[in-house]
Amino acid sequence: MFSLLNKVAIVTGSARGIGQAIAVEFARQGADVVVSDIIPGDDTLKKIKTLKRKAIYVKTDVTNKKDIENLINETIKNFKKIDILVNNAGIFITQPTLDCSQENWDKTININLRGYFLCAQAALKHMKKGASIINISSVAGISGYAMAAAYCASKGGVRLLTKSLAVEFGPKGIRVNSIHPGIIETAMTQGILEDKKIKESTISKLPLRRTGQPIDIAGPAVFLASDAASYITGEELVVDGGWIAGL
Repeated sequence: MFSLLNKVAIVTGSARGIGQAIAVEFARQGADVVVSDIIPGDDTLKKIKTLKRKAIYVKTDVTNKKDIENLINETIKNFKKIDILVNNAGIFITQPTLDCSQENWDKTININLRGYFLCAQAALKHMKKGASIINISSVAGISGYAMAAAYCASKGGVRLLTKSLAVEFGPKGIRVNSIHPGIIETAMTQGILEDKKIKESTISKLPLRRTGQPIDIAGPAVFLASDAASYITGEELVVDGGWIAGL
């Protein structure tokens, strides 16, 4: 039921962190994977190939429409189809609102939201009944946080973009869902979690009393991409150790 055997998946931002964990777990469940990132994806490719699945790397800046078109073209050229798209590439800039420059605002929105739209728009032209899009949002797309106005706005936008696409493409048999991670230990959150006091304070507020790992997001992504979730679309799956429940 959870098998992804012979499915073709594109995972953006998959050179490391959550994206890498998803790409590798997809391969473990039988998918062939297109590793997409602005940085080299050699490590992810190596991990996937040990699982005896096919994988290619396509360098992609998700703010660049030509890069996205190339990503889709390379996928079709190598695998002939697109069954799954995981929009994961993103950035996280913490900054007081009064100090937030237009450059940082635009950069955050362009990568975290505009990039998701452009990738989905390009992939949907090739997707057929049974295909699935998974957008990696954040608990910050549900609940506001200080000094993260641009990030919260971008992830809130992803939440509603997901629902809009789900309504529009549901009649074609294409499902679109979002995952909302809480505090996950990645390069993106390293600057926050390396402060011992902040990490301990954060953990104390989590019902499960631990921060998340990238693999904690990979499992839910496999579920949403698989036939086990064939009647689920437009939903937001919160994976946060109970953070939102305790607010």
